[in-house]
Amino acid sequence: MSPIENFEKWGLSFSGCDGGDPGTPEKPSIWVCGIEWGGGQSAESLRADVSEPFDEIPAGYESWEENVSYIFNWQVMKLLTVINGGSVSEYREFARVTQPFVAGSQGYFKANLYPISFKDTSYELWAEEFSNISGFDSKLDYVSWCKDHRFPVMRSWVSDFKPKLIICLGKTYSEDFSVAFYDFGHDLHHEIIDGKDLQWGVNKDGSLVIVIPFMVNPNGLTKNSTIQKFGERICELIKSAQPQRKEDNAMVTYSVPVEIDLVENK
Repeated sequence: MSPIENFEKWGLSFSGCDGGDPGTPEKPSIWVCGIEWGGGQSAESLRADVSEPFDEIPAGYESWEENVSYIFNWQVMKLLTVINGGSVSEYREFARVTQPFVAGSQGYFKANLYPISFKDTSYELWAEEFSNISGFDSKLDYVSWCKDHRFPVMRSWVSDFKPKLIICLGKTYSEDFSVAFYDFGHDLHHEIIDGKDLQWGVNKDGSLVIVIPFMVNPNGLTKNSTIQKFGERICELIKSAQPQRKEDNAMVTYSVPVEIDLVENK
């Protein structure tokens, strides 16, 4: 089933992105990509979104306070703080000073694979009215269309802007992230840190693509001590020379000091 024209234009734009600064080849940014906006949206909201022109890159949040008001974002701020050379405990100061994803700030851009907002990723949440707006009978049809048409557009963004690092959140969507940001026919490297999966590779445009567990759900990347180790390892990868791709299929366990963290994150 083909999408309705307005939805097609919207779906192939920067819809679903919070925005910020995508950077340039001369001054590359760090990108963060999720799966889709949470919370869900009504048919009326989606119809309004699709009816509006969406040609420009979203500017980003209005303030750093708005940015860290979302649990997803403050977890990401912890990782970005470590990548910037700091500690997870300094994430609010980092967010205040550096202001990632905030309008007018530089160096950071935030996107999502899929443009429609849902409460969760369940296919059962597809509303009948969404079919009238999009032209798709189901969320499965919508997702398949995004994979075939939206993801190649996202890959072209990478070729145009050449971010130095793309952090993708949601390990079960690793294949989707690979299509959108990596290179066809190449597998990501796989490491384990504190029992959590880290996948990575450098694409043909020189962007380091990282896939990590979701940072909000209980089984994801939530412990501060593990986030610190992930950030430090990503720093090493950024500084490394172009990695060898001949071991793409290898499973590697990354040895790090094991710390017992008995304090729950707040």
